[in-house]
Amino acid sequence: MCTPEAYIASRVLQGYTQYRSDKAKANQINRDTQIKAKNLREEAIYTDSALIRKQEVTEDQTALQKEKIATKKLQVEGTAKATLGERNVGGNLEISVLGDIARNAGKELNVVDQNYENQIRAIGADRLAYNRRFTNQILKLPRAYKPSFMTYALSASVDIGSMYMANQAPKTPSAGDQGVLVGDAP
Repeated sequence: MCTPEAYIASRVLQGYTQYRSDKAKANQINRDTQIKAKNLREEAIYTDSALIRKQEVTEDQTALQKEKIATKKLQVEGTAKATLGERNVGGNLEISVLGDIARNAGKELNVVDQNYENQIRAIGADRLAYNRRFTNQILKLPRAYKPSFMTYALSASVDIGSMYMANQAPKTPSAGDQGVLVGDAP
């Protein structure tokens, strides 16, 4: 068995070593977490940029579709006016035919607008969903608090104290003297 001084020294050294080990482990966990969080933030930025580009493409496609519809409407109106003019048809019939052409073009424009709005809403919902997903992933990353040396010092001192108490012989009354304990001075 070792001496009390050797036990005290070994227990203090053990506490200090454990403290340094736990502190290094906490630092490593926090470094890893920072790296993963940085990567997730960059991925979130790239994903959001891709969704913004997708929205811009949708806007461009919608503008192109509207332009095609407007061009087609003008062509059909021109053809209708020429045909009606060749046949010497005018008045209410001409107004009715041109109105039908305008209504059909308006219906096509409404469908394009509705599709555009639905696509923009879907892209907005995707952006929110990705934002939540990345935020939750970052918040779920492990974080470690650096340990306090006082905890390890307290633990070592309690162990040293309990070892000291366990190794001291208890004082017991002697058989002859009723009030004197063994180990006390007479």
